Amino acid sequence: MGFKHLVILGAGSTIATIPKGDKNGEFSYTLDNLLNDKCFASFVEKVQALDYQTDDVEALCNQLYKEGKPLYDEFESLVRKKYASLELPEEFTILDRLVLSLTPNDAIVSFNWDDLVIQAYQRMSEYVPEEMLPILAFPHGNAQAVYNNKHYTSKRIVTSTSWFDSPLNMPVDEIDYKSDVFINSQWHILDFYMRNAQMITFFGYRGPSSDEQDLKHLDKLFAKNKICDKIEIIDKDLESSIQVAKGLKRFKMQPNWLFPCADFWHSTIAKHPRRTLSAIGNWNYSANTSTKEETLAEFISHVGPLIDEEQKLLDNKV
Repeated sequence: MGFKHLVILGAGSTIATIPKGDKNGEFSYTLDNLLNDKCFASFVEKVQALDYQTDDVEALCNQLYKEGKPLYDEFESLVRKKYASLELPEEFTILDRLVLSLTPNDAIVSFNWDDLVIQAYQRMSEYVPEEMLPILAFPHGNAQAVYNNKHYTSKRIVTSTSWFDSPLNMPVDEIDYKSDVFINSQWHILDFYMRNAQMITFFGYRGPSSDEQDLKHLDKLFAKNKICDKIEIIDKDLESSIQVAKGLKRFKMQPNWLFPCADFWHSTIAKHPRRTLSAIGNWNYSANTSTKEETLAEFISHVGPLIDEEQKLLDNKV
């Protein structure tokens, strides 16, 4: 099955992808500052008038779930509406590059509620066969994902009513999201890659306190991984990435495995698209560094021969 590269996306990856706003000028937020978005303005006024504290979104969710279920349902609906509305800009983005830079052996696991990586996958599949792209998974659900049995797609491309909305894993302690068939299937994907990845990249993921139970689970899985050689942390600047790396030392990794990156462009993914694992420990491996100014056509011209090479290997195995 080949060696595997697991990329875990957090809120910072969406912010890095649309730093100037999405196609419609809308911005994404971390959980800490989510309520700053204008779509929550009237809701914030309403709950503050009822003496609910809005400084801590996680605490607010738990309190509303226990004491004000109608308000909780309203908040969840607003969260879904907010993240379902985000659209990739027309230009070639970081998430487009990410999708094209990984192989079918690899996986992108997003803890984000937005579907920007699904949008990137769909539009890049117009240039590269889907069987040559990485696996996607959403263990916290997705605002635009719909599922039927264990298969999922995007609301943006289906018209049938036989699909069910993905739950959103809101930060509520009392809800067992993994009992949902879709969420459970997404965790199975993450579980497999966490145990079997030779390289793991955390992109904009900081392991927030609301994910404490998830982190404990990942910790147990990583303890079973005997082949991981590199863990890369991509965050908004080098100091931030180093702090994130310190927070993720719970995974009991070797110090020489950790590689903080100031941004996506300093990452192994940007330097060695589709050959990230070949570059591990190989100082002579030539870099094919991406630049922010590179167009989709230019990038395809670089990775196209690599994809053709991979396709021939797959064809020979059949």
